[in-house]
Amino acid sequence: MNSVINFYHEWRQESNPWRECYREGAGIFETRFSTYFVVFTIFYLIGYAIQRNHDAAVKSSQGSSPDPRSLSALIASRPTVIAGTVHSVVTAVIAVGILILHYVQLSGGSSASAWVYEGTDLIRVWQTVGLPISLSYFVADCFFYCLPKKDAIIFFHHVVMCFCHYPVGHSSGAILAGAGDIQWVTWLSIVGYTSEVSTAVMNYRWYLLNTLEEDWVGFGIVNCFVAASWAGRVVMFTYLLLVEIFPRAHFYIAKKQILTFTVMVFGHFGIGMLSLYWCILMCRGGIRSLFVFKKKSSRAQGENKQSSFAESVGLNNSESPKKESISKKILHEADAYVDGTLFRNGQGKTKENGTKKSQ
Repeated sequence: MNSVINFYHEWRQESNPWRECYREGAGIFETRFSTYFVVFTIFYLIGYAIQRNHDAAVKSSQGSSPDPRSLSALIASRPTVIAGTVHSVVTAVIAVGILILHYVQLSGGSSASAWVYEGTDLIRVWQTVGLPISLSYFVADCFFYCLPKKDAIIFFHHVVMCFCHYPVGHSSGAILAGAGDIQWVTWLSIVGYTSEVSTAVMNYRWYLLNTLEEDWVGFGIVNCFVAASWAGRVVMFTYLLLVEIFPRAHFYIAKKQILTFTVMVFGHFGIGMLSLYWCILMCRGGIRSLFVFKKKSSRAQGENKQSSFAESVGLNNSESPKKESISKKILHEADAYVDGTLFRNGQGKTKENGTKKSQ
């Protein structure tokens, strides 16, 4: 018992990666973060401006509504899609690009400079470009979407992502976050962000679900790629937990970074389980169903209802109860996300009240 108490006191006296990153970062991360936050704010303002203009056009139309498959109608139904798509594409490209250059260096036998490509410090690129872009998006999305819509689930996701990845933004924080290994924890952060590839393609799938009128071979290809990417995320996060993170537990204990290790395990486990659930939903109708698009009945047209949009495939969304548990809310939201109905919300309340049945 005394050893446990002594360990606790020693742990309290140690610093933590979040504190060190903020103290020693010289404001570099925060400056980049602020710049990108302004950029994402502009994207959100553009999206909501398009929504207001579209809704005004619907109100003023006399018998003929704007084309629900037009770009403005799509953005009006989901004004956050601009910022979300930019974030997923940019972070995925940066993460994948850094890893490719890193492994090119390794394959060339230059393990000592594996994170330097033609004079460019790849770790520095991730710390000053990749992470500030991503974390600024998460914070902006909290202000412009999560808080106004009272979406606690997505808000929680964003907070966890910021909490997990912020220490990697500076070497002083990363050395504690990696239990002494800056390169490894930066690699872990970058590899995790390759999962944004599936988010980017998922947004394209959402576009197809809301614009296609009949089956198209391209939809089957996209659908299969999305399903494969979710399966790949499950494999990746399982590997990271079992092969990369758990074997390093004794390093974190020695460095008195138990909280850091716990946060790391919790984050990877949670994202892995959610990816598994989405993968199961994608494949719920069998492999053959992934290749076929089926247009469902449309709703009556109205302001911001996007009635002629293609309905979701493979899931009969029923109206959720007024009071539901957090677990049911998560399941409803995951269903709607996979089926493309999460943002098609009648009066902008789908994310708050679950998926709604066609009127």
